Amino acid sequence: MTRNLTRSLTQRLNVTRHGRGAIPVVMVHGFGCDQTVWSRLLPRLESDYQLILLDLPGFGAADPAAFDPQRHGTPAGHAEDLAALCEELQLEGAMMVGHSIGGTIGMMASLLRPGTFDKLCLICSSARYLDEPPHYRGGYSEAELDGLMQLMEQNYLDWAGALSTIALGDAGTPSHRHDLQQRLLAVSPEVLRPLARSIFFGDTRHLLPGVGVPSVVVQTAHDAISSPTRRPWPGCCGAA
Repeated sequence: MTRNLTRSLTQRLNVTRHGRGAIPVVMVHGFGCDQTVWSRLLPRLESDYQLILLDLPGFGAADPAAFDPQRHGTPAGHAEDLAALCEELQLEGAMMVGHSIGGTIGMMASLLRPGTFDKLCLICSSARYLDEPPHYRGGYSEAELDGLMQLMEQNYLDWAGALSTIALGDAGTPSHRHDLQQRLLAVSPEVLRPLARSIFFGDTRHLLPGVGVPSVVVQTAHDAISSPTRRPWPGCCGAA
């Protein structure tokens, strides 16, 4: 696909602005989602912050021509785009709020363009999902991750349904599960598959010592994906 470089990144990444506050906050959505996941938070934040939302390439209403299969198969490619977007917007001393891999992408962008963010908030983000016993527990064995990727390859619809059920856990109502499943199915498998493999088998721990700005990691009480007490994935590795 020919990439349309005549449009600004602000246009290609469907950047929207909300709020009346003076403090800019860049909000980066997670895997399989788009900027609409922040909709319920906006009314709580708009009076104090200037909220800058975007859709990562391949997701939501981002320009399809913005997606590059080589670059955007890894979080690093998305981080390069985010850093370039912040350069285009001339952001300095902003805050970054990122969910899941969005937090990791924001963290990586902060290293690519120092001074862009002076605070990071990473919601349910993980630098490494793969276990390295006995010293590191990421939450998954290699066999479990291989099974997860096989399920994704073999039956995308079932994988999306399983992920929606497990990710939301007991807090997920049927409507919430349906909404998440539809979000996942709205994204092309060609976008999600390589990125999923890069995320689940990737490792960004070596980057963490370079983060020099105040950062907070927000972990929910129940998170099946990044919690040590997660449930098994249905349909893989012998899980029910």
